[in-house]
Amino acid sequence: MVLLGSVFIIVGSVLMGSCFERVQMMIGRVLTGIGINYASFPKVAPVYQSEVCFASQRGWHVCCQMTMMLFGLMVAYWINYGLFFCSSVLQWRFPLLFQLIFAVYILIVTTFLPDTPRWLMWNEPHSNRGIAVLAKLRNRPIDHPLVLQEREEISTAIQLESDEGRSWIDLFQDRGVRANKRFHLAIGIQFMQQMTEINIITYYGPILFKENLRMDKKNALLIGSFLHMWYIIASFLTWRIIDTVGRRRLLVMMAIGMSAVLVLEAICVAINNRASSIAAVFFVFAFSILIYSLRTRWMACVWVYPAEILPVTSRAKGAALAAGADFLGNFLVAEITPPALQNIGYKTFIIFVIFNVISATIVWLFYPEMMGLSLEEINFMFLRDDSTDQPHDKFYQRLQWHMVSKAWTIIAEVKAGGRYPIDMSTQQHRSVQRGSGRISCEHV
Repeated sequence: MVLLGSVFIIVGSVLMGSCFERVQMMIGRVLTGIGINYASFPKVAPVYQSEVCFASQRGWHVCCQMTMMLFGLMVAYWINYGLFFCSSVLQWRFPLLFQLIFAVYILIVTTFLPDTPRWLMWNEPHSNRGIAVLAKLRNRPIDHPLVLQEREEISTAIQLESDEGRSWIDLFQDRGVRANKRFHLAIGIQFMQQMTEINIITYYGPILFKENLRMDKKNALLIGSFLHMWYIIASFLTWRIIDTVGRRRLLVMMAIGMSAVLVLEAICVAINNRASSIAAVFFVFAFSILIYSLRTRWMACVWVYPAEILPVTSRAKGAALAAGADFLGNFLVAEITPPALQNIGYKTFIIFVIFNVISATIVWLFYPEMMGLSLEEINFMFLRDDSTDQPHDKFYQRLQWHMVSKAWTIIAEVKAGGRYPIDMSTQQHRSVQRGSGRISCEHV
């Protein structure tokens, strides 16, 4: 997918950068969009990282990737600022053609990346390629006990879900592993990311500085470029805490922090005099500190979360639809923000304050913590054993807070003993009860 996406981006960039007609530009833009959908961070990278990283390093790896993404945004801003002084067609052709550098790089580098062990064990169950890649990723021999244990856990998880098929409809069914609930959580976290107004400065910073803070266009572009330099510096601070503080706490803390700064920003824009403009610039920088936190905490969390929480057999499909929810929210925010700033001014910020408070509440009540858990331990957390549950237990398990508290219990067990002792009797009973016979005593 990444290789195909890179080819689309290369062709689309060439068409846009060399275009002389509107139709050529439109075709190039469509091809580039398709390529980004195939090869970009939102859909492929989080799934790939979640399946090759150690459980204790998933968040850190995504934070590293977020830093590189912020670096790309910074480069784009400085290119725009530099070409502001250019009056030739190079002003718009060069940025469009500049994309080729990164697309060609991705095309070359990804040819050396292996398929993930889980994908290989799922699609090639009789091949040794999966365990060979797993051993190489863990830097241990194939017969090492830890490698063999992880392979057994992956194989058992795959066998558990193999009876359910691989269709898109699986995402909307319980299937005994609460697949539908997990899919709803993945969709929700992605959509909430955009509704926190995370892109208000990234997309419309120069417009905000120019129209609301009375800056000229040159200074507005310059401030936006410096803000993105700060994002790079500040993003390093979250490399460690993502896997020590946890996803839930960071999401809630950052949503509340964003709400506070948006309130202050709204006050400064509402007053609309020179003193308030200076204060507004200050709070924009404070807002940038929070937006880096959002990009390396909110965004790092929300991009890794679907890949962590979704079942292995529907992980790619679910992550793709979750990314679609993010793109939908992105589209809505991109469309409504400019007219909102123009027509209702500071009230735009208040609307997104409300969204942030709602998002923080939803995350706290409904989203379990995934920090430090392997994908198999996460899968076990959502297993349903209808054969032994009493009626009141079933009602309690339907409440999402049950998942939240259960996640903390598993994390405590992992911290105390290194790995959670996964009891596969539930899986065995469920499979035998269905009459599949695929998971026998030898497997568990």
